[in-house]
Amino acid sequence: MNFLLYGKPGSGKTTAACTTPRRPILIFDIDNKANQMYNIKHLVKSGDVIIKPFSTPLVGDSLRDRALNPDKPMKNQPEGYLEIVDFLSDILEGKTEYSECKTIVIDSFTRLAEHLKRLLIYLRGQGKFGKGDGRGSSKREGDMNWPSWGSYLSNFEELMTNIIALDTMDLILCAHEKSEEEKDQATGVSNILGIWPMVEGAMMKKLSSYFDEVYYLNPKITTQTAEYRFRTRGTLYCCRSSLGLNTHEPADINHCLKKGGVI
Repeated sequence: MNFLLYGKPGSGKTTAACTTPRRPILIFDIDNKANQMYNIKHLVKSGDVIIKPFSTPLVGDSLRDRALNPDKPMKNQPEGYLEIVDFLSDILEGKTEYSECKTIVIDSFTRLAEHLKRLLIYLRGQGKFGKGDGRGSSKREGDMNWPSWGSYLSNFEELMTNIIALDTMDLILCAHEKSEEEKDQATGVSNILGIWPMVEGAMMKKLSSYFDEVYYLNPKITTQTAEYRFRTRGTLYCCRSSLGLNTHEPADINHCLKKGGVI
């Protein structure tokens, strides 16, 4: 099965991903934090969790060079997204290095998206696309009408279509959250229209459609206790389940699969 887990930083996404019974679990640590997580160290030690580290910077240029030339194209091609898709291609091609793993966790899709954006910004600077809108104006990378957003979406569509087709591994994708808001012109108050995975453009509302189960990490935290929970439905959320779960369940995939009669 494939799971999308999304929520605020610190809401328990990575820990929850490690509750799947399908092990060993391979975490592709794009956020570069899993190695420092104390609460999964025992799983790493036992071999139930294998962490694939990832420390490639968003940009290849030095921070000094980017600070001094913020409006100029990058000099060096960002390699992060290319390394990510090379790794996923190895998985798809059944490389023996990963053949024993039963679940792959991509943590996080939000950071993966940042690497893709940097690559597209670089390619635009090299004249690969995005020359303008055909009317003499030049689009900026922050503009959702910027010509490369078509490439951004198509890259992700191709990526997701391939990785969800894996029949040898389960897939768990973690993502941060993003609120969609609308400001009331009369009162000036912002109303929340939805809480989505933090991905730019049309993929924000499309991402969840690729997954069997979509859970929002909705912890209940007080000064004395912390109860980590999945939200499985709600009008403001894209979460959903076909397992007959309650609106809130413990943030434990094994529990959810048992309750749904899958295991």
